[in-house]
Amino acid sequence: MSKRAATRPTSAVVIALDTKFTTTRRSLLKGGVAAAAMMLFAGPLHAADDSLLRQPWANWDYSKDKPVRGGILRVASSQYIGKLNPNHWPVLDWISMGYFHEKLVITDGSFKPTTPWLLEEIRQENETSYITKLRPDIKFHDGTKLTAATIKSQIEWIRDPKNKAWTVAWLEPLESVEVIDELALRWKTKQPWAGFLGIIANVPGYMLSQEALAQDPERYETSAPKGTGAFVLEEANPGNFLKLTRNPDWWFAKASGNPEMPYFDGVLVSIIPDPAVRLANLRANKLDMLSLDKSQYAIVKSDPQFKVFRQPLNHVVGIRFNTQKGALKDVRIRQAINHAIDRRALIAGTQFGLGRIASAMYPEDHWAHNPALQPATYDPALSKKLLAEAGYPGGLTIKGYWSNTTEGQALAEAVKDMLGKVGINWQVELLAPVASAGKMKDGDYDMAQGGYTFIYDPDLLATGLYHPAGGFNFGRSNNPQAIALIEAGRRETDIDKRQKIYWELEKVLTEAHEDAWLWWEEGAVAMRKNVMGWDNEKWKKDKESYSLSHPLWFKEGKQS
Repeated sequence: MSKRAATRPTSAVVIALDTKFTTTRRSLLKGGVAAAAMMLFAGPLHAADDSLLRQPWANWDYSKDKPVRGGILRVASSQYIGKLNPNHWPVLDWISMGYFHEKLVITDGSFKPTTPWLLEEIRQENETSYITKLRPDIKFHDGTKLTAATIKSQIEWIRDPKNKAWTVAWLEPLESVEVIDELALRWKTKQPWAGFLGIIANVPGYMLSQEALAQDPERYETSAPKGTGAFVLEEANPGNFLKLTRNPDWWFAKASGNPEMPYFDGVLVSIIPDPAVRLANLRANKLDMLSLDKSQYAIVKSDPQFKVFRQPLNHVVGIRFNTQKGALKDVRIRQAINHAIDRRALIAGTQFGLGRIASAMYPEDHWAHNPALQPATYDPALSKKLLAEAGYPGGLTIKGYWSNTTEGQALAEAVKDMLGKVGINWQVELLAPVASAGKMKDGDYDMAQGGYTFIYDPDLLATGLYHPAGGFNFGRSNNPQAIALIEAGRRETDIDKRQKIYWELEKVLTEAHEDAWLWWEEGAVAMRKNVMGWDNEKWKKDKESYSLSHPLWFKEGKQS
């Protein structure tokens, strides 16, 4: 450990590049020296998590695989991206957003925000103050520099009500942002804020050129975003395509000693809503890479034209219970529903085998997940017994809703059938998103479609679903023990202690059957054989940190 790190107070949280190794960024990243990403908590220094001790790209030999420049990567999305400013809604394609916008911090393989990206250092001064330092020489696509003043301006832009940023609520614990020098910034919070790193590793952490945003906000979000990413948006054609070109001044290419990065000359994102048409385009060599529809996985995985990878996703699928009115106020009814559902059969029959049976809300590879919890067993006899004990020996009728997509209808019908076998008549409406949102807001349901996507900082999900102030609660859940744990998790900045809080929260919610968790999502990606540079096992270990720092390339610098 360097003298600089050793002299910091033990109450600090530090994720930094150790000065012992920082002769140059190039030697650090290319020379195989691990960045000393450390966390200091109250008490002695410890590093139980390997990901805290290194940057995932530090030991990667970029020259070993002989990457080649050239070619346009052709991919497809089911929906057009929507708004190009991530702070305005809707954004419907976050993968494309990441081509041109980058975040201050990124997450590791367990979704901890432990990897500085645009930042070089994060230091906690005290319970309510953080210091962040940017990497030098980072430029936006319009040539302006990323500085501490840029970050301050962006945070103030998000917090200004006139700009109607949907991310403003995430910054509520923030009191002020102060520029220290060109690269350093002080963030002051109203109270201890354990989720600070998780928030700047999420949407508010995407850096936007403030000059471009100020000149023409409408143009920024419709056709001309200016980020720091590996690719520059050249043309946005709503409903049809996004065309991006290589950023010749990408900071990471220089920092890693690999000026040829990114290796593709550009990326073409075609909007193809129909999954069958997307697959046909892949097979016709009109696409190079494709996120498969689940129904396509079994067909494509043995096709010799492609490399196919199965991937865990940080989304959870579940059923939302209204615990505050109606029959489901009784925990025995909620428990009966949980045991009436055959999760394994649902995954096999509606998800084509792509899914991991869920025991709780946080995915099994998330740092906040309690590994001691087990999924609810499929036990129809127990369900009937619980219903009888609750005063419904002859069964009962409940109401609810689900999405009106083809997959949503299949899943709702399967769940309805399972409940019917134990005497529960679920009158389920298939609704469009706007109608579903109205039902949720009004609490007009007993049980309905639930779940959560993109689970990063654990407080966002926990508060959103189970705290009275949560954006998806609307009075349907009010568990005092869970609320106390949620509030404790927001304040606790020791990562190990915070983890135990969320383990206990999952246990409390599971024992109260606040919701029924069905599965943690899985996906599958197919690549043409000439797309090089992807190691799926390394991706599983480091996820976002791996994918951002390991650009792909074509075997001979061109499409096959």
